[in-house]
Amino acid sequence: MLIFFIHGVSTKKSTYADALIKNIKKELHKTKVEGSTYFYSSYWGSFFNHKKHQLIDYIDKDYSRACQQHPEYKSFYNDIYRYRARRKELISNFLGDFLIYQNPKRGQLIRKRIFEEFNQFIQDNPKETQIHFIAHSLGSFILWDVLFSNIIYNDDSVLLFQEKLKKLDLVSITTLGSPLLFLKEMLDIDFSIVNSVMEQSISKNSSNDYKLRWINIIHSSDLIAYPLKAAIENEISSDLFFCDQYVWQDANATELTLRNMGQSDMAMVIAAEDAHSSYFYDNLDGAITARIISYNLLGETNKLLERCITPK
Repeated sequence: MLIFFIHGVSTKKSTYADALIKNIKKELHKTKVEGSTYFYSSYWGSFFNHKKHQLIDYIDKDYSRACQQHPEYKSFYNDIYRYRARRKELISNFLGDFLIYQNPKRGQLIRKRIFEEFNQFIQDNPKETQIHFIAHSLGSFILWDVLFSNIIYNDDSVLLFQEKLKKLDLVSITTLGSPLLFLKEMLDIDFSIVNSVMEQSISKNSSNDYKLRWINIIHSSDLIAYPLKAAIENEISSDLFFCDQYVWQDANATELTLRNMGQSDMAMVIAAEDAHSSYFYDNLDGAITARIISYNLLGETNKLLERCITPK
């Protein structure tokens, strides 16, 4: 089987999924699954970094101008425009990538890169026909576009992607830390589009009751991740197995300490970044994520239906 990753915001290395892949392989090894498994981590994170830096430069320039205009407030400069370091992190790690992808031309270039990597992946493994997708954060937006979007330009690589997909068996999707709920509200997406794509897939998985499996994994402290089933269940057919799964852990020790002290607002802020990246960590969070993904890859729907919250 082929397993293709699409990353989200704030991803600076092409090795972002290595720890998670290692844990998935461990889980698959436990089941003694037969056949070869191939992984590919697509990477577009270096695209348009100059645009994020340019945005931060604009802000710094305007801040400096304000300070120069008012030397009488020199001792209060840090108070004039507060939390500058945190604002830069927000732009660099979250807002920058999200806004870049919303630009039609830049989003098109990102999809082109992902198609080229996907095409190379399947060319390198011509005997494999089963494809599984794992997408994180903004990557779930991108995955939706490349698999299901029908509002695209004629020169968009999405058309080529979807043509290639018709020749493969689309078996499963796993979304991690996904804000797809907001995409539905923002663009008024009708998820019934998934039904027609399932019909076009050359499904060979006759031993399974479903044409496609989709698991949405949510870390309990991840502010970007939201459940999706209630929003789409009346739009998807019974051929699609869908469920939300919660990784019920604290993102780090500081979050746990602050929550025990009753400082929930501070705990939320401290946990936010770790929680959103936790799916890829080589720790308990990552191990639980790998186990859920493995159930999805292998079609262990009974285990997924048994519980949607992993016990602490």
